[in-house]
Order: sequence, then C-alpha cells, then structure tokens
Amino acid sequence: MDFPLFLVPVLVGLITQAVKPLLNKQWYAHPHKENRILPRYGGMPSAHTAFAFSLATVVAFSEGFFSATFAVVAAIVIFILDDALRMRIFLGRHGQALRQLIHRLPEDERKSYPYLETRLGHKINEVVAGAILGTTITAIIMFFIA
Repeated sequence: MDFPLFLVPVLVGLITQAVKPLLNKQWYAHPHKENRILPRYGGMPSAHTAFAFSLATVVAFSEGFFSATFAVVAAIVIFILDDALRMRIFLGRHGQALRQLIHRLPEDERKSYPYLETRLGHKINEVVAGAILGTTITAIIMFFIA
C-alpha cells in the first residue's frame, strides 16, 4: 500500500495537540478584549517536538539513519529543540518585562494593551514527552503501513 509518509508527522502533531487539553490544567490563555479564548503556547507534551521527532523517525524508517535526508532532518530537529527550550523562554521574559511596564501605567491606559503571555517555552520534561510520543506513535504507524 502506498501511503504518503508526510501525513504521518502531521497526524502525530495533531494527536499530540489534541492530548494537551487533557494534560494541562490551564490550557487556555487569558480572554482577549474580543472575548476570544486562545490556547496557550507550550504545555505537556510539546507538539512541535513530537512532529519533528516523527519526521525524523519516518525518514529513519524509509531512508535509513546514514542517509543525507536523515542528516537534514536531524539538523531541523536541533533547530526545533532550540526554539522549544531556549528561544521561547527569552520571548517569555520579554512578555514579563512588558507586563511589568504596562502595570506601571494608569488604569485607564492599561486597558488598551492586550494580555501578554509570560510562559511561551517548554520545560525539558514537556520536550522529552513530545519526543517520546512522536517517536512511539510514528513507529507504531510505520509498523502497520510497512
């Protein structure tokens, strides 16, 4: 059976994202002025880490660990892990600093600014869980479609 392998990481990412509300108590962000409630960034497990590890697992199964394609995917995984663990933490610090500055404004001026999240990144256990989930679900799917 020919199955488009690019759908496996997409499916894994969707499954991981669907699990997040079950594992995170405060999954939704502060309501915005328009009364919309948006999902938070981060949380358990990391969906984009699961997606990246799923992609790497698909390539490992189909092309092999020693292929040039796997080398490219491994580099992409490193960039995604850096984003999940480090860069978003810095963005969260920026949000926290901006919230402190906004809090110094008079009450009537504060209302014109949107709510800013202060936790945008993942904790290490959320990234590890995403990696394990992405690899495991992908291995199971690849076993059945191979």
